[in-house]
Amino acid sequence: MNYLIKLPLLFAFSVASAAFAANGTPTPDWDQVVKDSLQTQQSELEHFSLYYSSCSPDCPKDWVTFNRRCFKYFGQEMDWASAEDHCLSLGANLASIHNENEYQLVKALIRGKDPNENPVWIGLSACQKKYMWIWADGANSRYTNWNSDEPNYTEKECCVHMNFGVEKNWNDIPCSLNYPFVCVKKLA
Repeated sequence: MNYLIKLPLLFAFSVASAAFAANGTPTPDWDQVVKDSLQTQQSELEHFSLYYSSCSPDCPKDWVTFNRRCFKYFGQEMDWASAEDHCLSLGANLASIHNENEYQLVKALIRGKDPNENPVWIGLSACQKKYMWIWADGANSRYTNWNSDEPNYTEKECCVHMNFGVEKNWNDIPCSLNYPFVCVKKLA
């Protein structure tokens, strides 16, 4: 059962119920209602999703199972290529993210180890061919979550980290910089 899909539906219903009075007019402080609900639900969802996602014996210890893949955050800082090499040594790659649920799971993994949500390498790069974003595991990049005005393709910015800037989304950046990283491997 995919709990990450069901909880947002329940959350949407609870926000809609709380935000509108019986006569259908919005409450005077809609922004505050949504903000309070989001903060409460985000915390509960992260705890719930990580708990139920990690209940599989198929992944190694300390890895989180989700969508038949295993995810793990590594706090040691490395450049992009060294981080990918480390993941490869574990039978994994730098994380590829294929949908919003996986994105939120990776965000929760990072937040669980780094409450400040500092930048972290993921497996997206365009180093082989400019403007052609490919995941380290070879998958095409159909899902993206770029910051505003990104990717900007500044010279030598062909690797991607997430948790960049105020938006905390994706940014293209030189591969030589050092960041923590997230690895992912497919279940057999």
